[in-house]
Amino acid sequence: LLWAERILITNLHKALSVSRNQSDFIILIHKMYSDSVYYFSKWTFFFTSLFIVSFSTVISYFSLLFYPDAWQYSLLFAIPLLLFIFIIPEYLKTLYYLITNRPALILTKDELVDKFKKKQYKWTEINRIDLKLNEGRAPGGHITVYLKNSEDIIRISDIKLKGKKFDILDDLQCFHKKYGTKKNSLS
Repeated sequence: LLWAERILITNLHKALSVSRNQSDFIILIHKMYSDSVYYFSKWTFFFTSLFIVSFSTVISYFSLLFYPDAWQYSLLFAIPLLLFIFIIPEYLKTLYYLITNRPALILTKDELVDKFKKKQYKWTEINRIDLKLNEGRAPGGHITVYLKNSEDIIRISDIKLKGKKFDILDDLQCFHKKYGTKKNSLS
């Protein structure tokens, strides 16, 4: 027990010397000795909702403004709004996770748990984790997890999660580095 206490105190001193303020110190201790849990961002959800509502309202308003007598034809301008129907299930599920305060992503010493997609991946099954930019003209990117024995890849849309993109990526890579080999996962 004395040996374990010395290691803990040494690690605490290291974390304290690295940290710039008290909140950084708490975050370092949390990362050293516990799982990482990520929730959906309320701000991202709010601005996504605001965009969908404003976009729909603007298209409907202008189509009815320009074609007040033939409102049936103004509905042709609303056809692009049908694309939003495809995102409604994911949108409602995200709302449910926000209201119930459920985690979207959990990193444990054994596995990466994607609660939103209801999938679990052992760290030993993961080949590498990278940040990949979106293809085409869309700005931004996502975190890509490549599996070892499969061509499947996992895309984690980090913009939906609370936290900074590179902090989430760094946590994923640290967990993979620490627990990704069979030798480390058994000890």
